[in-house]
Amino acid sequence: MRETLWTFLVCGALILNGGMVHAAGPHPIARPFDSAHDMSELSYPAERDSTRIPTDHLDLGSEHILDQQCHNGGFGWPHATCAATVHSITGPILLGVLGAYSFTQDATQLVGAVNGGAFELAYQYPNGEARFPTFTPVFLRELASASDNTTFSSHVTTGLFDELAAGTYSPDDFDTAGWITNIEDGRNGAFVNLRSWEFHTLIPTAHALGQTGQADLFEQAVLDGLNTLDNTDPDNVFSDVVGLAGAVRGLAYARRYAFPPIAAPLHAGVDGIGDLEDLAAYLASLQNPDGSWDWHSGLVAPTTDDEDVQTTAYALMALLEVDVMTATDYRMATQGARDWLVSQQLPDGGFPEWPGGPENTEVEGEALRAIAAFDATIFVDGFETGNTDLWDAVAP
Repeated sequence: MRETLWTFLVCGALILNGGMVHAAGPHPIARPFDSAHDMSELSYPAERDSTRIPTDHLDLGSEHILDQQCHNGGFGWPHATCAATVHSITGPILLGVLGAYSFTQDATQLVGAVNGGAFELAYQYPNGEARFPTFTPVFLRELASASDNTTFSSHVTTGLFDELAAGTYSPDDFDTAGWITNIEDGRNGAFVNLRSWEFHTLIPTAHALGQTGQADLFEQAVLDGLNTLDNTDPDNVFSDVVGLAGAVRGLAYARRYAFPPIAAPLHAGVDGIGDLEDLAAYLASLQNPDGSWDWHSGLVAPTTDDEDVQTTAYALMALLEVDVMTATDYRMATQGARDWLVSQQLPDGGFPEWPGGPENTEVEGEALRAIAAFDATIFVDGFETGNTDLWDAVAP
């Protein structure tokens, strides 16, 4: 069946686009880094027992996402448009669909993910070299596992990690350290808080490929990103909680329990923290009583309009990953976050950027991924068993 799906993909995409473009809203959205001229934009206009878990929200969410997929397998920005497809968002969106597929085994969901994988296989620099946004490697590796097609994982190995090891990635001939610096340079100013988030999925991917040296460099980049966190000026420097969640999740993947104390003069919340347990506890302390997280920790008088679906999704996934590693039990926090996300799901299966806000397909994929990650966690008599995330194929 999977071979047939792949053949069907090659013959042509099956996803149709429809719907209307929504007006932009006031929350920043973290979009994975692609290159210095394609940075994040603001949107201003285990074991799994799926028989015990309702999957209607996963099915409906995936169907809605795949309704936004364009004929070339990609997705437009911000929602329901195919005027231009954006490679950097394919991974976050379709990781959500793959999360749903792990429960539903719906072939349509796998076909949509394979379509997106083919879209990423074709992504090249003008000189014909393979090109990778930061979340594409983990997506393609997970897709290879789900589809039993090593074309996707081989592309990550040969097109990115081997090239980085040889110092020949991209027309600029980056090695791993050089690529990290390029991303950090692109994440200055308003988007400096996204540095740790950008690198966190590359840690388990490098470990899965046996590239421990590269994994160590990405881990250090996550730590360096914590030092540059800034929550002093929400009007001009955005998304510190997403950056924090990415750091917690990445360090959990790296099994990094302790590290040199964070030196973040512009973020009193993390400054001086030197272990994962305290860092996760600080992230959990930012949760609202209704289970959500705000898009920024430095807001003077936040309201429900500041509650943020993307931020809540990454905070949920971070605490799920760290829960089994620390003395603190985050089940109430993660359950609350999961319930809040499900409560935000719209009748059409989509998710708003914030309560009552417009939809964004990347945010919808991230919300779906977080819900599926929680639903993959089984609690028995107060003890957690199994894996707390869906990235088994790439975990170290």
